[in-house]
Amino acid sequence: MRLRNCLLAILILFFTENLRIHRCPAQTPTTSIPPAILKLRSDLEANFSDPRLAQAQICVKVMSLDRQEVLYEKNARQLFTPASTNKLITAAVALVRMGPDYKFETRAFTDGQIHDGVLEGNLIIVGSGDPSCSPRFHDGDAFAVFKNWAAALKEKGIRTISGMILGDDSAFNAPGLGFGWEWNDLPRSYAARACALQFNDNVISLRIAPGPDRASPAIIRALPLEDYLAINNRIMTESGPGGAEPQIEYLDSDESIRATGSIPIKSEPMVQSVAVQHPTRFFLAAVESALSKEGIHANKSGLAIPGNYSAPPYSLLWSTYSPPLPDILKPLLKKSQNLYAETLVRALGLTQKGEGSFAKGREVVEEALAEMEIPTGSYVYADGSGLSRQNLESADSLVQLLRSMRQQKNFEIFYDSLPIAGTDGTLSDRMKKSRTKNNVHAKTGSMANVSTISGYVKTADGEMLAFSISVNNSMAAKDIVETLQDKAIEKLAEFARSPN
Repeated sequence: MRLRNCLLAILILFFTENLRIHRCPAQTPTTSIPPAILKLRSDLEANFSDPRLAQAQICVKVMSLDRQEVLYEKNARQLFTPASTNKLITAAVALVRMGPDYKFETRAFTDGQIHDGVLEGNLIIVGSGDPSCSPRFHDGDAFAVFKNWAAALKEKGIRTISGMILGDDSAFNAPGLGFGWEWNDLPRSYAARACALQFNDNVISLRIAPGPDRASPAIIRALPLEDYLAINNRIMTESGPGGAEPQIEYLDSDESIRATGSIPIKSEPMVQSVAVQHPTRFFLAAVESALSKEGIHANKSGLAIPGNYSAPPYSLLWSTYSPPLPDILKPLLKKSQNLYAETLVRALGLTQKGEGSFAKGREVVEEALAEMEIPTGSYVYADGSGLSRQNLESADSLVQLLRSMRQQKNFEIFYDSLPIAGTDGTLSDRMKKSRTKNNVHAKTGSMANVSTISGYVKTADGEMLAFSISVNNSMAAKDIVETLQDKAIEKLAEFARSPN
């Protein structure tokens, strides 16, 4: 009997204690929330409750990085289309994995000998994706790198190449497009495809001027290579104002386009840029043109047999290197350059996995994000740039990315590469007020019915915050959505924990 009573007492004690443990949280008084935070949350909630966003999906998270404290969140774990804020992921992983000293290398080989000023063989260019054969890196001169190559050939006494100028672009897998890119985007300059050999951002600009008379064809000049595209010009000159905006479409898989529309006779020339369909062919045409203008002549250019020119018996003539990675990240993030983002994903695959494909690059991205405590399966990384609507992110994961980057040794490079409010990049005309100008460093993203912004802001107390604000499926005008986003960020910049 005594044993039974003892066991019964133990059981009663166990269940009583267990019940007490489970009830403890309810019995513990909640910590009071400081009035300043309550006010901030109320202001943000009112801002995002604007009736003009009633039909939209709004996802927000704000976190103090100094105190590791969530100040506000709204649908923070819901997935949304990030648009170009997807570039934050690409740039961050590239910096973490490849490091700030990384440079793209382009090598020039020959399979022949030099006799009496003639290279008796082929000039073979092997690329690794260098995006810096672009006027933005050479004071506006798209051909600057190739002029240096001409000088290198002349130093070796070469004036004629009896063979061909060949390009080996096998470092990157074709076709260089992102998964889910829309077909009507493909002729646009922002949809230029990534390739191991790149020139002028893989874009041709069409300068369209009115013809001399009414009903005469417009005058179209292609830059920087005038004769590269075959242009079916159906843009007509009109006598009155207005006109139908010129439209560009590719006729087939070759580099031939149809230009339609109209232009007023007294209007200034306009410029439209189109992405080339065969970047390597474009690159080689540019090399051939530049060398010819520098007095070095070759028979013609063409594609090399992939992968055969990085080892003997071919002779290395020279290697050319891009600027270091931080110089690539700045136009990628500040100007939202899609091509550079797609290039970096493939460079990640090439340098870390031995294959310059998006699939291998994505593996590197997923591994790096997992180390940042962003698990695979909590997002969809469909391309490097954000042009694909197949990308899915959450405010929670983007803030976690920003938080993790703040802890990296190269954070300042990442931070300085972001657009700065009221100063440069895609934020040059936004948030020009005193508290936000030169304070907010953030990446924007926009496409039809999508507007996003994620980045860093310092409060009135100097406290560093990370934030992510996404508005998807919005029928409101773009400027209305951006104004509401900017007002929210202004509240963050004005936030102070104490009245003083």
